[in-house]
Amino acid sequence: MSAELAQDDKVTKPVAAYAPEDAALLCGIGRLVCAWTMLEHSLEARLAELRETMGDVRTVGARTRPTMTKLMTELRTTVAMRDRRNAAGLTEIAEVERDLQRIDRFRTLIIGGFQQPSPEGFLCRDLRNNAQYVSLEHLDNEIAALEQVAQRLLTI
Repeated sequence: MSAELAQDDKVTKPVAAYAPEDAALLCGIGRLVCAWTMLEHSLEARLAELRETMGDVRTVGARTRPTMTKLMTELRTTVAMRDRRNAAGLTEIAEVERDLQRIDRFRTLIIGGFQQPSPEGFLCRDLRNNAQYVSLEHLDNEIAALEQVAQRLLTI
């Protein structure tokens, strides 16, 4: 039972047994994780570009990868210094941040709470151990929303 997962006295199938019927599920989860990571890297690059434009060439957090919270704080600070008389950038950041927090909660649910595949989706458990069904369509919608948020964020 080394590669198998036990749940309530029943043994589920090993991870290797999820393909090919669950390929769409695994692909969707992978797309969500990759889209989030790409957003983090793009935001780091955008912040470096903004810092350089403002005359600051230092690298912040070169030893550890900053969290999304730290990246958003730095973006907010940088935009506030850049646009001292125009708060439109800060308003846009606040709107994007709300969307990012919602998507991050969804991402955490998927990554930390995945239980098992179900027809046209999968089951997860949230932080309170409540079972939640997530459809593949909902997963695709969240990935699309993440990509839209990334585009909005990188144009600020």
